Amino acid sequence: MKASIAAFVVAIFATSLLFASGGVAAATYNDTDILNFALNLECLEAEFYSWIAYGKGIASIDSALSDGTNLTATSSGGTIGSSSFSAATIAYAIEVAENEINHLRFLRSALGSLAVKCPTLSLSPATFTAAALAAVSAYGATISSSTSTTAFDLYTVEDHFWLAAFIFEDVGVTAYKGAVSVLADASLAATASGIGAVEAMHAAVVRYQLYELASTPTGLTTSDGANITFATAVDAIATLRDTLGGTTSSSVENNLLRTPTSYTSSVNTTGQPDLFAVDSNAVAFTRTPHEVLNIVYFDTTTTPGGFLPAGVSCNSNLASATATPADERCALSS
Repeated sequence: MKASIAAFVVAIFATSLLFASGGVAAATYNDTDILNFALNLECLEAEFYSWIAYGKGIASIDSALSDGTNLTATSSGGTIGSSSFSAATIAYAIEVAENEINHLRFLRSALGSLAVKCPTLSLSPATFTAAALAAVSAYGATISSSTSTTAFDLYTVEDHFWLAAFIFEDVGVTAYKGAVSVLADASLAATASGIGAVEAMHAAVVRYQLYELASTPTGLTTSDGANITFATAVDAIATLRDTLGGTTSSSVENNLLRTPTSYTSSVNTTGQPDLFAVDSNAVAFTRTPHEVLNIVYFDTTTTPGGFLPAGVSCNSNLASATATPADERCALSS
């Protein structure tokens, strides 16, 4: 069973690496490296949703989930969410937290004693505000100099939670693209399809919630005093992700609003929601591990920072075919 699990995850990330290196995988790595790369990302998502769902991090839920001192009960900067959050928002957070925790348990079971510890995470309002500043800058604007360093507070402002979730969810969808096409084992291909479908469902719910908020001010303003609406914030995040983790040939991001194809005059084509991150053929986009790390680090040189301030935990150089930083290698004894 563990061999099948490893083969599945290898298929996903090996395909991504081939795309990253122009079809030639210059780096060598083993099944354990690939599984541990996935584990790092599952730690991030599970920790994020657990704070909103349960008011505590995964180390407090089960110390075996984090498995070490990099991620403790309070070290990620998460805080208990406001009691004013709606029942619907909490219900969403609980279900997604369950999904991510189960993904994490799945990987730890597959890896056994070779599983790495969760990485050091930074999910504080200050880190999300830094992401917002970077997004607005990528969008070609400047955020007001009077903006608090903790203005983007997903734990206090319910609508900010949805914007924070948007930062992660579309990335997960694009990361699974391509797995099915390279899997020879039909059962593994079905598993890949199922996981990709779950990630897409998460993302679609988030996009719909943000569509409902499209014209609502986020509470952030530009340097010229203009309110930044949720539609603008989503488009800015999409632009930032394209800058950090897009493809060399085209954008892989979709803005919040679109003009749909009209097959009848009765269809309203103005300001309709764009709920799915797909290309012109309605096929999901692909991101490589290197591109994913650029996004979570807020940097195009794969320098640790952002949500993973100390880098990935004991990982291989899968993230880049030519990478040499120690944080992109995995010494299993460390």
